[in-house]
Amino acid sequence: MTLFTVVLCFNLVAMAQISITGIVTNDSIPLESANIFIKSSLKGIATDSIGEFKLQAKKGDTLSISYLGYKTKEVVLDKTHNLDIKLEEDSFDEVVVIAYGNQTCTTLCCGGIRICETHIESKSNNKNKFFPNPSSNGIFQLQLNENYDNVEISIANMSGRIIQNSIHQKLDKNVEIDLSQYQSGIYIINIIADGNRLEPIKAVRG
Repeated sequence: MTLFTVVLCFNLVAMAQISITGIVTNDSIPLESANIFIKSSLKGIATDSIGEFKLQAKKGDTLSISYLGYKTKEVVLDKTHNLDIKLEEDSFDEVVVIAYGNQTCTTLCCGGIRICETHIESKSNNKNKFFPNPSSNGIFQLQLNENYDNVEISIANMSGRIIQNSIHQKLDKNVEIDLSQYQSGIYIINIIADGNRLEPIKAVRG
């Protein structure tokens, strides 16, 4: 009984939640709205205006930290509760972009001034599609670049609070993301497809 009690207490301590605080920077510049998630889960948060964050986790959890234009970094939680995370810029060498454009021009009535506007459509390899973004009415379409058996989608506001969760089976078509009932702003779309976390998407509700 004594040994059982000791083992039980040890397991309870090991599973206890700990409060993690930290700051995400590029050198000394704080990164606002960087994404911090506990790997293989839907739990996460975004950094505030000075790059700081706070969340509950367990010892041994792995944090995945990402920000557009920077390399994703993973941190395994140990006894350190205050994290100073520095991200490195990503060169995007592996992204191939093909642009197709057309141009429309308008001549003003006075002075013969000609103004031209180029409309460019960009296509990149192996990218999930999320459109329209920004969306004026809050309705988005998500199209994944391959079929999955199980897709979990969670949506968080900029304070890191989860506002929507959904699960989709045998997903082979577009998923409608409806943020029409929420106020204008930026929302983070988190996706776990067949157990793998995909790159988070920033949705702009116009």
